[in-house]
Amino acid sequence: MTSSRFLLVFCTNILLQLVALTIAQVQDTALYSVCSSNQGNFTANSTYQANLNHLLSSLTSNTKIDTGFFNISYGQNLDKVNAMGLCRGDVKPDSCRSCIATATVELPKRCPNEKEAIIWYDNCMLRYSNRFFFGNMEFGPWFSMYNLKNASDASTFNQAVKSLLDSLKIKAAPGDKFATGNANTSAGAGSQTIYALVQCTPDLSEQQCIDCLNNATELLPKCCDGRLGGRVIAPSCNFRYEIGRFYDVTADAPTTSPSPSPSPASLPPPPTPTPTADQPPASQESTNSATQKGKASPSTSATFVLVLVPLLFWQYL
Repeated sequence: MTSSRFLLVFCTNILLQLVALTIAQVQDTALYSVCSSNQGNFTANSTYQANLNHLLSSLTSNTKIDTGFFNISYGQNLDKVNAMGLCRGDVKPDSCRSCIATATVELPKRCPNEKEAIIWYDNCMLRYSNRFFFGNMEFGPWFSMYNLKNASDASTFNQAVKSLLDSLKIKAAPGDKFATGNANTSAGAGSQTIYALVQCTPDLSEQQCIDCLNNATELLPKCCDGRLGGRVIAPSCNFRYEIGRFYDVTADAPTTSPSPSPSPASLPPPPTPTPTADQPPASQESTNSATQKGKASPSTSATFVLVLVPLLFWQYL
C-alpha cells in the first residue's frame, strides 16, 4: 500500500511538472514576428546597431518595467532607435519583465539586419524602428489565430462574441486601454460562458483605441467565424475570446449588451503572404498590411500543446 501511494504521488508530481513546463514553453514561444524592409537595413558594427544593442540591453536590466508598457528612444538623428513594449494587462510585473527580456534576445535573431521589427508572445509585444511611431494608431502588420473547435450554433455564438467585444472596447478605450469580461450564450444544446479581453497600447487616444479595436473586430467573420476561440493581434491593439477563462483576473462581472460603437476606421486589406525560407507553408492569410511589409516567422510548436493544453491549440489563418 505504501509503495503504491508513493508511486501515485511521484507520478502526480511528474505530471504537474510537465504541465508547468509546457505552459512556460508556450508563454516563451513567439506567436509571430515581422521584419520590415520599409525602413531599410543596417550594417554590422554600424552606429544604428550599437544604439539598438544598447537600448535592448537596457531593457533586460530595467527592474522598473512594472507598469506593463514603455516607450523609449536612444541615439540621434537617422541612427535613433525607438522601441515600445506592451504586456498583457493581467500579466504580473515579473512575468512581464521575463517576456520582454526573451523578446529582446529573440527579435534581433529573427531580424538581424532590419531597422524595424516586431514580435508577439502570449504575454507581451516588443517593437522597434528608426521612425517615430509613438502615439500613432497602426493596424498593420496584423495576424489572426483561431481555435479548431466550432460552436454548434455559429450564428448565435458569433453574435454573443461580437456584443461582448463591443462592450469591452467601450470600457477599455477611455481608461486603462485594457478590459476583460464574460457573457453567457445559449448557442447549441446548453449555455456557455464566453470570456474575452481587449487591449490597446496606452499611448493611444480614446478614439484611436476605438478605431483600432473596430478594425480588429471587423475581421471576426473572416478570422473566427463560429470558432470557440479566436484572436486578432496588431501593433496598436488586440482582442481574444475563449469559452474558458484564460486571463488572470480574480473577478469580472458579466457584460450587458453595449451601445453602438463609433464607425470603424478604414481597414487596410490583408495581403497575400509569401512564404520565406524560414516560414513553412501554411493556410495563413494575414501578416503584412498595406502600410508595412516584411518577413513573417510564425511559431510552429502548437501541436505539442494540443496534448496537454487543448485551449491553447491554434491554427493560423
